Amino acid sequence: MAALNITDLAGVVYSSGKVFDGLRTGRLDTENFLRSGSLEGVTSRSDLALLQDMRDVAQFVVNYGNQPIDARFVCEVNAQLTRSAAIEPGKLRAADPPIGVNTRHGRHDPKALTDAGLQQIIDGSLAAGDPDENALDLFVDLAKAQPFQDGNKRTALFVANARLLGARNNRMLTIPVDENDPSVADRFNDLLARAYMFDEHDSVKGMLRETGLVDIEPQTRL
Repeated sequence: MAALNITDLAGVVYSSGKVFDGLRTGRLDTENFLRSGSLEGVTSRSDLALLQDMRDVAQFVVNYGNQPIDARFVCEVNAQLTRSAAIEPGKLRAADPPIGVNTRHGRHDPKALTDAGLQQIIDGSLAAGDPDENALDLFVDLAKAQPFQDGNKRTALFVANARLLGARNNRMLTIPVDENDPSVADRFNDLLARAYMFDEHDSVKGMLRETGLVDIEPQTRL
């Protein structure tokens, strides 16, 4: 597989920004921003800050190569992603104040993690050995654990993609989204909430396996 660059991860940046943070920049304009820094289609300072942080973490993940995915790396990914939004980027949240996620199925209140607890989750997610399944498990398990005060789902997604890029299998994991069909993202969010609340991991992983795992398209390269 040819060497990758951050434009290859445009689908990761766009889909996660759109579904998790309400990014208003379109897919093509997102790709152009990653390629050249073009601000065409970027309509707010918040979108620009979000794109800048995700551009930098995409570069970080591309450069990481086939190195171990461990607790330190996950914290470094979060530090890159939340540089403009979090008070303490990359630092595991404390038990107090608690963090919770409101879902349509109730409130998810995960316990705070230590470095050892985070590493245990990572080790469990990587146990299967298959890169695609590892990536799915990393995303769902890390998103559910909510290790940080901010950017947990985006962190989980970029860590999952680090596993795929390290395996050099020409695949990336994106978030299901369709600009013309809001029900796609809504169904994904519902299934992720069910994983949070009821430990129903298989359904959200199935949707990601079917529509989120995509081949990296050569034409997106510089």
